[in-house]
Amino acid sequence: MLTAFLSLSFLSFKSSENKIGNMLSKALDNPSGGNYIVWVYFKDKGPNAMSKLNDPLSIVSQRSLDRRLKVKPAGQLLDFTDVPLYSNYVNSVAANVVKVRHQIKWLNCMSVEANREQITAVANYDFVKGIELVERFVIKNEDNEISSDVSPVFINPNDDPLADTLSYGTGNAVTQITQIKVNLVHNQGIRGQGIMIASFDAGFSNLTHEAFTTYPMKIQSTYDFQNNTPTLTGHSHGTATLCLVGGYKPGKMVGPAYGSTFILGRTEVDPTERPVEMDNWIRAALWADSLGADIITSSLGYLDFDPGYTSYTWQDMNGNTLPITIAADLAVNKGILVSNSAGNDGSSTHNTLGGPADGDSVLTVGSVTSSGVRSSFSSVGPTTDNPPRIKPDVMAMGSSNYYASTTGNNYSSGSGTSFSCPLTSGVCALVLSANKNLTPLQVMGILKKFASNSSSPNNQMGWGIIDASLAVDSARKLDNWTPVIQHTQPFTMTSLSTDITMKAKITDNGIIRNWTNEAPLLYYRKSTNGGTTWSAFTAANYTAANLDTFSFVIPGSAIGTTVQYYFAAQDIALPTPKMVTLPDGGSGVTPPGSTAPPTRFQYVVAMVGIQPVSNEIPGEFKLYTNYPNPFNPITKIKFDIAKNTNAKLLVYDVLGRVVETLISGDIKAGRYEIDFDGYSLASGVYFYKLVTNEFVETRRMLLVK
Repeated sequence: MLTAFLSLSFLSFKSSENKIGNMLSKALDNPSGGNYIVWVYFKDKGPNAMSKLNDPLSIVSQRSLDRRLKVKPAGQLLDFTDVPLYSNYVNSVAANVVKVRHQIKWLNCMSVEANREQITAVANYDFVKGIELVERFVIKNEDNEISSDVSPVFINPNDDPLADTLSYGTGNAVTQITQIKVNLVHNQGIRGQGIMIASFDAGFSNLTHEAFTTYPMKIQSTYDFQNNTPTLTGHSHGTATLCLVGGYKPGKMVGPAYGSTFILGRTEVDPTERPVEMDNWIRAALWADSLGADIITSSLGYLDFDPGYTSYTWQDMNGNTLPITIAADLAVNKGILVSNSAGNDGSSTHNTLGGPADGDSVLTVGSVTSSGVRSSFSSVGPTTDNPPRIKPDVMAMGSSNYYASTTGNNYSSGSGTSFSCPLTSGVCALVLSANKNLTPLQVMGILKKFASNSSSPNNQMGWGIIDASLAVDSARKLDNWTPVIQHTQPFTMTSLSTDITMKAKITDNGIIRNWTNEAPLLYYRKSTNGGTTWSAFTAANYTAANLDTFSFVIPGSAIGTTVQYYFAAQDIALPTPKMVTLPDGGSGVTPPGSTAPPTRFQYVVAMVGIQPVSNEIPGEFKLYTNYPNPFNPITKIKFDIAKNTNAKLLVYDVLGRVVETLISGDIKAGRYEIDFDGYSLASGVYFYKLVTNEFVETRRMLLVK
């Protein structure tokens, strides 16, 4: 795909001597008196370009590198397209234009706003390969994407996202989900967990809507690429598409991937205001890659170009001409699945697609009605490369969809491939949630294989209506990885007799479901006689999960208790779940790890950090005056234990409240000395008290800060 770009992207330039592209040349021949938004392409990326890849994490996140491992060799996760633009080139151009818009390292270019004279000056630089207009689209003013508020349907009081079944509302709110069998996947406990979806649109309004807050949508990052700010501009279109991919309000509507994480990018200017420059979309794709997004969902339903941009027509829908299409294919090359709407221009004697829907690696989504018939407005293929390719790829419901509106907790309905696309993107998240190691092309292949028209694909319906249930089952059958459990034992001895929380990081390429008899577990057993006899192993469910880190609680134990524990986890691969224990060697899947491994983690609850200061056995119990006294903030407390006993050394404030327990448990005979740190206490009088089975004494001390 990169080779195709390098060989094709400058064919529009008139000659090697003339760096001005055909579209820009026409625009300059018919001046409008204003500035131009143009691509400035560079010949190279400066000296020692590849050395800039020596520190990958300075370029992309670890999550991005992990995702690329699906499609690239371990030692070649970054390539020339990831090298940043050469700063000297960028600075030289920036000094001679009105405004720099975006730096696009994938295409080795930058988009700028410049006047005629500035364009001429920039073209004279030796390092500039060419200059061309940034392509712009306008949306056709069709009724099929006009939204209207509709009356809210009933509210289901059960908002538990972990329920085996969900109420998806009524009417088309149900149909848009059940038609593609998403409900059957949700019933398996798969909700898009662990997947990051980048949603590109014209803005996002009303993110406090109940569909985004009932099961709070995990929005990790936002950016407005038109205004270059993290603060998003609002727009009803983005609200609708985001709700359709990941909204959640049982009884009203539920999106396929409500368990996923989202990043939101505003890439489009409101099409009712002015044409849309596509450099925003490309810059957003770089942003999504750097953050580690797994999916880009992009409801671009555009065909016609802005007047004056006549060089691009339906004949250019060959997957290799439009920069936006080349960028989308590059995103797929880096492991991102790109799901894009086919467009809303209906049928014709030729294709009615718009970039990047013509991309050979882009999942292009058409629209059907609630009855499964192709929507009349849904754009068609084929592409114009040789041989031509079938487009769209797949279909989902895009007529009279039901989604959140921009006012209060109201809902709206509307039609367009803009709405079939996010439903399909959500299904892609479900497939990856079941098997994250699948590449974008594998996910596309699975969706096509089990779609309704797979036996006779065509340019009206593609491979047909997707089937989320069969696609996810196929992904699970391809899962040959077991979970990985990571845990560093925090101690081998502790004086804590209260509950102890153990944490483990549990990762997997598939979904780790939290259902009964399937969720990760910690097993523990205890001995009070040094391991001579043991209690039976008891399973502890996790009490909290933060990303991949799970917390488990082992109940408190008396001083002198030995505790052993191990972890177990499984994913839900078919036909047999993949199970692992830590330490290794356990077995059993219902529940996981029900048979213990031969070795376990072990710790002892005992007096820690308190040992006699001499071998002399005192003749009586005694509590000495602390020293220094007054103190700030540390003082030493000395005491004698005449024989083995159970002892407590407590510190009280003047109100009689225990502020610290220095000793609590069995202790052997000897002379002892222990530090008391009053760092966290206020100045004042405190009392310390030694209590044994045969002795009690209290003394006074003064903390002065």
